[in-house]
Amino acid sequence: MDQYVALLFSLVLGSACSDLSEFRTQSDEVYRGVVFGTERDCETQPCSFIRRGFPNEAVLEMDFDPSEATGSPGSVTVSGELCDPALSQTPLLPIPPLFHDQLSQYDFPGNGRLRNYLFLARPSDGPLSGRDAMVFVSLIRGGRAEVRVIAGTGQSACDPSDCDRRATGDCDFFGVFALEKTQR
Repeated sequence: MDQYVALLFSLVLGSACSDLSEFRTQSDEVYRGVVFGTERDCETQPCSFIRRGFPNEAVLEMDFDPSEATGSPGSVTVSGELCDPALSQTPLLPIPPLFHDQLSQYDFPGNGRLRNYLFLARPSDGPLSGRDAMVFVSLIRGGRAEVRVIAGTGQSACDPSDCDRRATGDCDFFGVFALEKTQR
């Protein structure tokens, strides 16, 4: 009977693991995508109901290797900002205690998500300099990815074109980016 339990356990464990090598970017590849959120009249209401800190034109690029998720998984860069970029080749930093917590198994419903990761990003310059941003990376069927960047509570929503206010470091950021793998 013990051999059947061991066989069943190995089958279940084996089916839970999947090969994520298709999500590894090569040296000439990058994941790239624009931020979600429609532009509104920023004078009378928040610029977007979901987006904070990032302008409508913001593009996130990510190099990523899922096999290095506990080491050096990659980095993120945001371009298309009107001021200093929030992230510029900022390394994704693993959170070691998270690997032993149920939160490491978090999941979102729908959209064919295969695996989700939670990292920190600590930019050395720009409006997020010296702050920790949470970076949620979702790997999606078909080789796509989705990235959420969160810094702050979202209550301090700055106009993305107000470079002086962004430079003070008190602006919050929230952005959801849909990414496709492309050539650099």
